[in-house]
Amino acid sequence: MSTLSGILKTGVNNYTFKNWANIYQIKPELYFQPESIEEIQEIVNECNKNGKTLTVVGSGHSPSDMCLSKDYLLNLDNMSKVLSFKEYEGYADIEVEAGIRIFQLNEYLDQKGYNMQNLGSISEQSAAGIISTGTHGSSSLHSLVSSQYVNLTLINGKGEVVYCDEKENPEIFKAALLSLGKIGIIVKATIRAIPKYNIKSVQEVINFDTLLENWDNIWCSSEFIRCWWYPYNRKCVLWRGSKTEEPVSATPRKSWWGTTIGRFSYEFMLFVAVTVCPRLTPYIEKFVFKNQFGVVETFSKNPEVSASNENEKSALSCVQTSINGLNMDCLFSQFVDEWNCPLSNGPDVLRKLDIAITKAAENNEYYVHVPMEVRCSNTTIPDKHPDYSKRTETSAGPVYGNLVRPYLDPTTTTLQYSDKVTNDQLTLYINATIYRPFGYNTPIRSWFTEFEQILIAGKGKPHWAKNFIGDLSMLPKDQKPKNKYKDFDMYGMASLFKEWFGTRLTKWQNIRTSQDPNNIFLANKEWCERNGLI
Repeated sequence: MSTLSGILKTGVNNYTFKNWANIYQIKPELYFQPESIEEIQEIVNECNKNGKTLTVVGSGHSPSDMCLSKDYLLNLDNMSKVLSFKEYEGYADIEVEAGIRIFQLNEYLDQKGYNMQNLGSISEQSAAGIISTGTHGSSSLHSLVSSQYVNLTLINGKGEVVYCDEKENPEIFKAALLSLGKIGIIVKATIRAIPKYNIKSVQEVINFDTLLENWDNIWCSSEFIRCWWYPYNRKCVLWRGSKTEEPVSATPRKSWWGTTIGRFSYEFMLFVAVTVCPRLTPYIEKFVFKNQFGVVETFSKNPEVSASNENEKSALSCVQTSINGLNMDCLFSQFVDEWNCPLSNGPDVLRKLDIAITKAAENNEYYVHVPMEVRCSNTTIPDKHPDYSKRTETSAGPVYGNLVRPYLDPTTTTLQYSDKVTNDQLTLYINATIYRPFGYNTPIRSWFTEFEQILIAGKGKPHWAKNFIGDLSMLPKDQKPKNKYKDFDMYGMASLFKEWFGTRLTKWQNIRTSQDPNNIFLANKEWCERNGLI
């Protein structure tokens, strides 16, 4: 017979949480889906009374074990209302309950004639979740997604409602904009949107060596830009897009693996490779690349020139909605290890990765999966808000929601803002993906470890939400022995995180402690310890 009372009766006791990639799952003691701030406060108060931890979970798109907890889990899907919408000259501020998914917000903004300024690869996250681990898009002009946020309202570990922006409680704001869910429960957010726009893009095949030769000129050639690297082909696919008022193309880009047959074929071939014959992997990549993009290099230094080339399916011009242009198909279950480094270090890092991948294949040590996504962002911050009065619907660049750098922003802090953007302001992101075809745990440790060593040498840092591995030498002495870890388990990077973030980490920790004195948001304490957060 249940002895639960009050708000605890609303918790589900037989719920199993799984992340999107199905790598990890957990059955918490109770799973809550509150519908109001008051209910959340009650749950927090019960946690304090009963010595329980509380973790917020959403779409589960982080492939890591960060959110695993056997105590209480809380989901905000029932708190997804739009609370207010205010238009200004050149932009609009929309206040939402933090459980609203980004795809729901996109739909609402579209009806109002507005769009998010920049997006990551997916729109399934909640308004709270998308900023909590440092989600970014790919643009030489835009920063982390959190730079679009004007203010936040959260419930701290004492059950208090705390409002913060760059003027009121600014230190809490800096901590909460990338909180890892450890500061409090974000319940409301105001997000700055801009007038609706489409994206005109050109997608080109570019040889790997050509990419490096043109490195200095490519990354600032369009507002939105990303590159997919296929190392065994020694080719990349370069995608560059800019805002436009042109209508959406009647015929979308063709995608071989966007078809049921193509998608299944790729997953099946990878399954055979990882379970039977890994040496097939380079040949699978070459087959997939030919079917998806062709084989001829179509790169032009001017993206507008390639837009008129209709002779090769590898060079494709297309106008899409901003959402379809910025989001992408992530295919199927995967491990992901993504790091950033100064963009100026990119050529050296990519050359070293290329050598490592080639050598590993020659020695049958490990094989990589594709595409490896290469992106950029501009996390430098101006001293004051720019003049937005002359903006049009297709003006490039952001209308900042705030001019705050989150304490745990992993990008380089020494880069300096400039009105005229060059590579010197930019951060490069490199995304190593290893697929789990039909749920099979492909070995990752050898590849991800070498990947990380090269990125560390290139002054890189990992994305908080991804499958970074680390090393036992970086951990406190009381961690479990090496033979207790699975191939895909994280060791952690405690000593490096402390070195990298220094006083910023200390400030974040102090705010975390002041807002959560009983540590109810320190679920999965082991994850926090092995990464230096406590």
